[in-house]
Amino acid sequence: MTYPGALPGRIYVERWRSEGLLHALVALVSLGMWLLLIISVFGLIYVAFIGLFFFVAHMVFIGYVRGSGVKLGPDQFPEVHEAVERISQQLEMEPPDAYIMQSGGALNALATRFLRGNMIILFSDLLEACGENTAARDMIIAHELAHLKCGHLHMRWLLLPGLMMPFLGTALSRAREYTCDRYGYACAGESDHALRGLAILAAGPVYGAEVNLMEFVRQREDVNTGLMTIAEWLATHPPLSKRIAALDPDLGDSMYSGASGSFRASAIVLALLVLIFGGSAGLVVAFGSMSDYVEDASTSNDFETPFETTAESPAFVDEDWGRQVQSDLLNLADFIHDQWWLASRRLPQSMQEIGLEWELVRPDDVMPADPFDGLPYGYALEADGFRLWSIGPDAQSGTADDRAFHWRPRE
Repeated sequence: MTYPGALPGRIYVERWRSEGLLHALVALVSLGMWLLLIISVFGLIYVAFIGLFFFVAHMVFIGYVRGSGVKLGPDQFPEVHEAVERISQQLEMEPPDAYIMQSGGALNALATRFLRGNMIILFSDLLEACGENTAARDMIIAHELAHLKCGHLHMRWLLLPGLMMPFLGTALSRAREYTCDRYGYACAGESDHALRGLAILAAGPVYGAEVNLMEFVRQREDVNTGLMTIAEWLATHPPLSKRIAALDPDLGDSMYSGASGSFRASAIVLALLVLIFGGSAGLVVAFGSMSDYVEDASTSNDFETPFETTAESPAFVDEDWGRQVQSDLLNLADFIHDQWWLASRRLPQSMQEIGLEWELVRPDDVMPADPFDGLPYGYALEADGFRLWSIGPDAQSGTADDRAFHWRPRE
């Protein structure tokens, strides 16, 4: 894990194998998204407001930590302070401000950065859980210091678009966690006591010391399925059983690779992508066809012939009138189709017959009328269907500006 030939007291650790590549991909995605936002002025304004919100929220959090957390120093928890100083020296970095805070039982620690100031926060419950196991404590401290050492918090605002990408951003986060575990393990002495720092995160202060690490590592098989692997890919931290196995391979089966879960998860994701994009393409085609169908005034499987526009009419340059007439004629055609054709395979003889049937079936609805004269629309039987029409803006039937709709049953 550590490089051979390291100077005494200094820790040199290889980063997790995929961290560099994932960082480059996140940077490329972020660059592309920022360019898109810059092109879109309104998008950039929204981002500015969101960025301001997060900046203020982070500033409030830092203010709370500095005012309410207990800052470590030579005269304030000197043992823990000495551990932070010593590990920082091993990592060849400037010791950051370190604080102890109570967290209502949460077993956690974190590294953060505000402007140019670095900081680590150790939750008191986690330190208490470590008890006299200084190696577990040092493992946790070194892990958080490693985030600062490795520059994981640098330019995080610029990388935010890529970090928010599903799968990609979380993959980089998990790789960083593996890297920092390596630093923590090396600084704590690469021992079973150091691994207890992760076991405590898993089982708590009482049972963490009694966890059978070899059995715990075998739990990797429980998440070696398609769905559980997807759940892992969407998480920012790897499963603790895998984190411990990555630090001490002797605890697990050397033949374990997790390839089965990865293969199944990839197949599920691929199937979902095909379903989503294939379904979306199908919907686009379907809606496009439906749009054409509506434009052709075909409102059921029995409608075949479209509206007929006989001239460039000023009335239908007015889209409101055009839409009203089209909607009315479709409504009437639907009514004739449902009440006559579907019921008895015949058609009404006149608009008067249609009006009487409308009053019986829809007494609360007014039958549509031609907006150009307020009278019923024109209706006439044809050899293979019927014809509905509006007289148009000249209020004269049979002229060039009439808007007609022909209906014929399909074969």
